Order: sequence, then structure tokens, then C-alpha cells
Amino acid sequence: MDGVLRILLVEDNPGDARLTVELLREVGEFDFEVVHATTFAEGLFRLSSEKFSIVLLDLSLPDGQGLSLVSQLRARYSRIPLVVLTGFEDEATAVGALQAGAQDYLVKGQGDGHLVSRAIRYAIERHRVEAQLIEARNSAEAGSRAKSEFLANMSHELRTPLNAIIGFSEIIAAELFGKIGDLRYQEYAGLILTSGRHLLDVITSVLDFAKSEAGQTVLRSEPTDLRDIVAGCVSMVEQQCTRSGLVLGWQVPDRSVSVMGDPPKLRQILLNLLSNAMKFTPSGGEVLVTLAMDPGGCPLLAVRDSGIGMKPDDIPRALAPFGQIDSGLSRCQEGTGLGLPITQRFAELHGAVLDIMSQPGRGTTISLRFVGAGAIPAAPLSGADPPRERPPLGSSGERRSHRRRLGAQRPSRRAPGADKNFERAGTAAEALLHPHATHQTGHFPESADLD
Repeated sequence: MDGVLRILLVEDNPGDARLTVELLREVGEFDFEVVHATTFAEGLFRLSSEKFSIVLLDLSLPDGQGLSLVSQLRARYSRIPLVVLTGFEDEATAVGALQAGAQDYLVKGQGDGHLVSRAIRYAIERHRVEAQLIEARNSAEAGSRAKSEFLANMSHELRTPLNAIIGFSEIIAAELFGKIGDLRYQEYAGLILTSGRHLLDVITSVLDFAKSEAGQTVLRSEPTDLRDIVAGCVSMVEQQCTRSGLVLGWQVPDRSVSVMGDPPKLRQILLNLLSNAMKFTPSGGEVLVTLAMDPGGCPLLAVRDSGIGMKPDDIPRALAPFGQIDSGLSRCQEGTGLGLPITQRFAELHGAVLDIMSQPGRGTTISLRFVGAGAIPAAPLSGADPPRERPPLGSSGERRSHRRRLGAQRPSRRAPGADKNFERAGTAAEALLHPHATHQTGHFPESADLD
């Protein structure tokens, strides 16, 4: 250590103060100057008016006792190393002092000058490293905020001209003001429209992620029946499933499954999950959306597919911003790698826990359990017909009832508030398939394989 160390010794016992100075002088490892304060108030005054390299603090003073002294000193002066030098030989007090911000804890009479000297040197170095780590963390957080704000601003600036490009290309492709003439112009306008929509989706994803990173995502919560969310999302993706050669199934209870949530963001959560499932499921595969109440009374929403699946090591990468899973099918798919991170953040805002279960070649199940304040207790089935007993999902009868290739005749029943018809399970227990397994893992058991 370079220069003279200025040590503030806060100690009300003159004999202990002299002993500490003599121990340090005997060792002679560094040059030092000790300033002695006999009360806590005097120590705080010295710190406000002078510069010190380190503070040695007793925990038994005329104007203060115990760990509160450490907390008070740290609250006012966090940038100075602190060693507690006291007569309290108590493990709990020592741990509490370190947790409150002290760099070391020494008991009077236990150790020599070398121990005190080493504690001072280590405390100064430890505090220096801690300060560097705090500064690095603050710099990283500031950089992250700046990046998020930049992305959000740029996304807004890009969306305005892009909307104009999309709008005018739609007019040209539809020939609203008359025939174009050469069919190639119409084809090119269609390509501009498709590319513009894709770019708008990418920008929207970046904007959503940037807002969540910057803490700017705002929920407009209201009581929302998740059955309506499922119905609307299924209607939105059914044509895409048909074009991709996928079988789309869904299963919801007859009674309301309500949460306090933001309907557009809940819809985006489910659409992101469905988009991922369809993107990574080859033609001929199946996608199943299931909504139910788990045995603990929490709404449980899950999307299961029979696609390529993931290895356990790939799941953290899929949840990381801009993460891409390196597999044959996935690398052929377009995307920013923001779908799942955005979904996870929106789910957390709704008090939901996202969980993923996946195996390569066997598909993926992503479930959302609404365990927070967003869950609304289900209303009793007053005056309603008793739930109907129906075959389990694995039976052929249940497959006919709940799964169909899109384009076949739609069932006549409608969900409350849904724009299109969709099929429903008779009870929540039926939708859960095996309640005990769902309650334990948050996933649907293997007997519910899409086959």
C-alpha cells in the first residue's frame, strides 16, 4: 500500500485504543496515522470533514450499540472500507456485520498485530474490488438501458415509413386504381408487401423487447377469460396450419378461466407460442392448445407440438434474447430469436410462470401457470348442467371430438366472445388429462402424446 494510511478508530475505551495502535506499530507493515473518536457521533463528524483510508469500529459505544452502527455508517459512507473491532464474540453478530457491509470482523484479544494488519490490508483491497464490480455493473446497466432506448426509438422511426410502404404496395398489388399492365409489376408489388410485413413483424418484436428491457411495458389489466384468448388465437392461425399441413387441436373447459390481464398481450403470448410450435413442426405434425385449472386452482395454459424438440442444454439458449437453436429445421426458419424472451417477460408481468419440457424428435410443451395476483378464482357452476363425462384424449373418440384437419366442418358450439367456432372439453379435469402429474410438473404427461 502506497502512502500513509489514515485510520479512523471509533472506540470508547482508551486502553483498547492504545493497544490497537501498539499492535500495528509493532508489526510495522505500513505507515499509518490513527485518528481516535470516542463516540459514534464524533466518528461520523470526522468522516464528514476528513479523508480516511479505513474505519475500525467498536459495536459498544456510549451513543450506539450493535449492528445498527454498521448499517448507519454504511448508509452514509458506503465508499470507505470498514472493519468491526469489538469485544462481542458472537458468530451471528459477525455474520450480521458482514451482511450489513463490513469487510471484516475481529474480536478484541483474539489475535496479534499481524492479524489486525492483515485484516486492514485485506479489507481495503476487498472494498476496492467490490467498488469496481459495482461500477462495472452500473455501467453495464446504463449501457443496456441506452441500447434499449435506442432500439425503441429506432423501431418507432422505422415503422412510420414502413407502414407507408406496406399500404401503397397493398394498393398496387390489389390494382385498386386500375390494371397495372405487366403482370410482373403485380408480382413485384406482392413481394414488396410480403417483405414489408415480415420486416414490420421483426421491428415490432424488437420494439416489444426493447420496451420490456427498459421497463416501459405497461399492462392495462382487466378481467379476461382465457377461453376467449384461445378461441381468437386458434382462429388466427388455422389457415396457416392448413397451408403448412399441420393438425391443430384445442381443449378448454366449459366454465370460465379468468385472470386479471392485458388481453392484447395475453393474445401475443399465445400467438408467439403457436408460431414457435408451427415453425418447428414438420408437415403432418400436430399442435395442441390446452387450457385448464390445475389442482391448486391456478389457470394453466399449454401449447404442445410434435415437432423437432430441443435438448435440455438448448432451452436456456431459446429463452435468451436473439437465441437461435442450431438444428436442421430451425436454421431454415426466419425469426429474430425474440419470441420466447418476449413471451417470458409478458408472462412474468401477468404473474405467470413459464416452463418448457422438450425432447429431440418428440416435440415440445410450453406451459404457463398463472400463480400470481392475476389469477381469478373460478365462479361456481350455479344452475349449470353437470360436466359431461367424455373419453380421455388418448382414445379415438376423443381424437375425433377434439382434433381435426383444418378445413373440415366446424362444430356448432361457440366460446363466449369468440369470433369463430371452436371445440371445448367438458371439464377442467378432462383437459388436464392426469391432474396429479400436471400439478407436480406443470406439463402434460407422456400419455397425452400427439400421435
